[in-house]
Amino acid sequence: MTDTKEPQIEQAIQLLISNELNRAKAICREVLLKNPFNAHAHDLLAVISSKTKLWDEALLYANKAISLDKNNGEFYTHRAIIYKNLKFFEDAISDYQQAVLLLPRSTEPLYNFAILFMEMGDLDKALELNKKAARLDPNNIHIANNLGSILQKLGLFEQASLSYKKSLKINTDQPHIYNNLSGALAESDRILESLKVCSDAIERWPNYPEIYNAKANALMRLNKIDEAIEASEMTIKLQPNHSQAHYTKGICLLSQNKFIEGWDEYTWRTKRESFWPKRSYNKPEWSGGPLKNKTLLIHWEQGYGDIIQFVRYLEILKYVIEKDEKHHNARVIFDCPKNLLRLFKNNFIVDDIDDWGDSPPSFDFYIPLMGLAKYFTKTEEEIPKTTYITNHIDSSIEVPKVNERSFKVGLTWSSEHKDTYRRKVCSLSKLSKLFKNLNCTFYGIQFGNEHNQLERYTHLSNVFDLGDKLGDFAHTAAIINQLDLIISIDTYIVHLAGAMGIKTWVLLPFSPDWRWQLNRSDSPWYPSIKLFRQPKPGDWNSVVLNIVNTLDTSL
Repeated sequence: MTDTKEPQIEQAIQLLISNELNRAKAICREVLLKNPFNAHAHDLLAVISSKTKLWDEALLYANKAISLDKNNGEFYTHRAIIYKNLKFFEDAISDYQQAVLLLPRSTEPLYNFAILFMEMGDLDKALELNKKAARLDPNNIHIANNLGSILQKLGLFEQASLSYKKSLKINTDQPHIYNNLSGALAESDRILESLKVCSDAIERWPNYPEIYNAKANALMRLNKIDEAIEASEMTIKLQPNHSQAHYTKGICLLSQNKFIEGWDEYTWRTKRESFWPKRSYNKPEWSGGPLKNKTLLIHWEQGYGDIIQFVRYLEILKYVIEKDEKHHNARVIFDCPKNLLRLFKNNFIVDDIDDWGDSPPSFDFYIPLMGLAKYFTKTEEEIPKTTYITNHIDSSIEVPKVNERSFKVGLTWSSEHKDTYRRKVCSLSKLSKLFKNLNCTFYGIQFGNEHNQLERYTHLSNVFDLGDKLGDFAHTAAIINQLDLIISIDTYIVHLAGAMGIKTWVLLPFSPDWRWQLNRSDSPWYPSIKLFRQPKPGDWNSVVLNIVNTLDTSL
């Protein structure tokens, strides 16, 4: 049945808008005492319960509202929001579709539908829906800002900047949109513009912590590390538990070899929204204390490159446990991603290693893998520099050879990480200048679909595509082990080659990841690695020319 909004319902709506939830709830219950079939009252109670994150209770009210009025699009929108928060995504999609049908001129279901697809990772669908909402209401600041967020996540930073600027034309009194705009401009390498946006925002809102964090990120892109630390510290002063600011400060300090304070700040990485994988263990995190007769679970974290770089600490930990009485009879178990399992089982001695995910065997303490460095590396000299992936490399996989005297070079030119893709990628067309060196045979060891880009060059007698032969990391290691040199952008291939002691040349953006530091051509983490840096943001031409000349003169 369909009912009209009574004066009491209108009053409850106004109380809801002013966040007087208890009074709004009381009025709705009064209405239901008189008329248990008032659909709007049930719907408002669903919204009120949603406001306080009582999702199961909210769903009961929403179901009742829709059972009483199946033609109200607002009710479906509200229930879809509840389903989203309960992670019932298919039900949420169904309700949003119904809401859009019932409210074809309303932006609310489209806008919230877009947010759902953002959360589900379907950014293309989110973009389509948000654009529809923007066409219906081009002056809605929330829709314009969300459009910018979607475009930014898609790596369309110029378009994102335009959308944020449009949002600020609608309403300039929005510090969070200044923050978003600064980030998009920085990603577009428009660093000075990004810093100007930060300055304008700081002048208006000197106590807004996020804008100092945005400033720190922009300063890092200019390699102004000390200034970036100062900006991060300002964020922390205003918001002491700001995990991103602590993390930013941490990587700045680590890039300067200030390991003691740097590792402490870097522990905040696990509190960031983007930290992966999220683990929820009902056991304490290890803080370096005695492990006698205890079991320590070490779990993988972040990307494959991070795992390969820091897995070296397993050997050190086992050595310390064997030598120190306070760790007598301790066990170390390692939660390892499946693709690395075969390689690591053959190279690291721990008490147990497997891909357990959220269901590991019994343990007493846990620690994320990269957290071990805090206890074993306080100076650059303490970084373990031994080659640590050498055992049981599969010899049955052979790479094609032009002749025995040819110098064998592996190439990787693209990154799998979309958040850093544009800055890391060096186009194959630029690197193809290397192919003129007929003393070398070049092997594409590019993972993902990007390896197909090599097809246009495989007619050359000294170019081979091995991208579809990489398999798991044991396969990849077998291929790399047969090469004389790896030339790669910053990817896990670099870490694998470095861990194997293979000669590796790394193409780095102007502002590189913290582990490569600044103003040096060697790596404290891998003795076999040589670094080739952009002299200015985006300048891969200079890097490639340097590599071409170095290769020509080294043979």
